[in-house]
Amino acid sequence: MRSERGDGSLGEKVFRVAECQKALDRACRKVGADRITHHDLRHLFATRCIESGVDIPTVSRWLGHKDGGALAMKTYGHLRREHSIAQAQRVSFTRVGTKQADVIAFPAMA
Repeated sequence: MRSERGDGSLGEKVFRVAECQKALDRACRKVGADRITHHDLRHLFATRCIESGVDIPTVSRWLGHKDGGALAMKTYGHLRREHSIAQAQRVSFTRVGTKQADVIAFPAMA
C-alpha cells in the first residue's frame, strides 16, 4: 500500500484515515453484511487468536493490555459454540498408557 502511494516515509501510517466507521459502513452495505465496527474486528481478531491456540498473555500484549491477560480472559476468553464443540471432541477419558520411567512416586504423607 505504501509503495502504491509513492510518498511518505516507512514510519508514516499506512492509512490516512482518522475515522474508519463510514468506510466500514459503506463496505458492509455494499456486500449486504450487518454493520461492524473497528471494535468488532478487534474482538474477532482476539477470539480467533485464542481459538487458534495463541496463549492469553500473548494476545493480551498484542492488544496493548498491561494486566497480564486478566482483561483479555474476561473479555475474549469465551469461545464460539463451534470451537467449544470441537475442543470437547478432543477430550478422552480412556486410560492413557504411561511408562514406569515417566512416573514419579511421592511418599504417602501421614
